[in-house]
Amino acid sequence: MMRPHRLLAACAFVVPLAMSVRATHAMDEVMLKSGTRITGKILGQSKSQVFMRVGEGHAVYSKKAIRRIYEDITDEAPVTRVLRRDELPPWWVPLSDLYHEDWVNSLKTLPADPIGDGEFRDVPRLTFRANAIYELNIYGDPADPAAIEIGYYGDRWFHSKDAQKRCRQFLASYLSGLKQFEALYRMSASGGQQNVSGLTIQITPNHAPGAHGGWWLAAWNPAKLAAARCKDEAECKQASSRHLDLVTKSTDGDREWTKYSLKDAAKRYLPLERMEER
Repeated sequence: MMRPHRLLAACAFVVPLAMSVRATHAMDEVMLKSGTRITGKILGQSKSQVFMRVGEGHAVYSKKAIRRIYEDITDEAPVTRVLRRDELPPWWVPLSDLYHEDWVNSLKTLPADPIGDGEFRDVPRLTFRANAIYELNIYGDPADPAAIEIGYYGDRWFHSKDAQKRCRQFLASYLSGLKQFEALYRMSASGGQQNVSGLTIQITPNHAPGAHGGWWLAAWNPAKLAAARCKDEAECKQASSRHLDLVTKSTDGDREWTKYSLKDAAKRYLPLERMEER
């Protein structure tokens, strides 16, 4: 199901033993098993309780009564303006949106080596890996990206149709207008490229040169992508390192996020993934 453009996305934050306190600037949310959602600021957690500021007061919730805990990944302000059709959202929007997807359990930041060929040659990027299978790349200026790319790597049991559907749905939330949506969904999974309303939308199959065994879906602004290209690999590495430092500062040094433990993930995610992919 195509989801609306989320301005505030969130992730789970669980501290199993000790009380943890963290200052944030975005709104957090707790969903109770009754279906009630409480929005406020998570001030800290213990093994059995969540401590929140709600409005002008404070509240304590038992984890036994909680179904999901959402905490925003970054300290960045929400995007409040409508983007133009040739614009893509700043890095913290797709990052938080990806982690907020129900099918994502773990998300981590990866070092981004320069790409040596193709459209993204020598363009600095941020790279995030979800569930050890999916990958999100944000190219150019993180605050005003030239391109957003999402894809996945398969293995022996992993089937592709649902993964491709998830990637299309994810990217669709950052497109504007019927023409861009039609181009995205009309394109064959075996590859193709469309130029629509200031953006280029492209599918790269896993057998294509430079795909490195992954299936990729990307959207980019050609002018911004050309302007973001560095003069050589060394300059690209330096720019990517600066961008990564920017992200790390905004996430209070966090580079990995996990909703559930490995034991819980084996019960919640792996069976679901295998069932859906088959």
